[in-house]
Amino acid sequence: MTGFWSSAHEFVCDGVPLSAIAEAEGTPLYVYSAAELRRRYAAIETAFSGYPHAVHYALKANSNLALLGLLRAAGASADANSIWEIDVARRAGFDPGQIVFTGVGKSGVELRQAVPLGLKAINVESAGELDRVEMLAA
Repeated sequence: MTGFWSSAHEFVCDGVPLSAIAEAEGTPLYVYSAAELRRRYAAIETAFSGYPHAVHYALKANSNLALLGLLRAAGASADANSIWEIDVARRAGFDPGQIVFTGVGKSGVELRQAVPLGLKAINVESAGELDRVEMLAA
């Protein structure tokens, strides 16, 4: 990657000195490059452009609302492992039809909340879980 070291021998992110960000926001803090995230997302889209696909970002990796909004705006969908991650995805602007619920060992409470949302998919992990989803969907 380029653009992380300025001519003044200072670390920068998207042209902004990290020392200035730390001074303004305090430390510790996480700093993400919106330009780098967009570029890498575009590279994934380009790599799969000849195939039907959808890129689902796993919220378990990072559920920062600004980062999620940036990925959503770039075209990503969401992969949620819990009803709480579904809530975060929705707060970040994802429509239920852009969210896949992939959690293992989903509770009855989670399924009762998730099924009526109209999610893109609920990945079931067992025949029993499939029975519970079918019963709730009916």
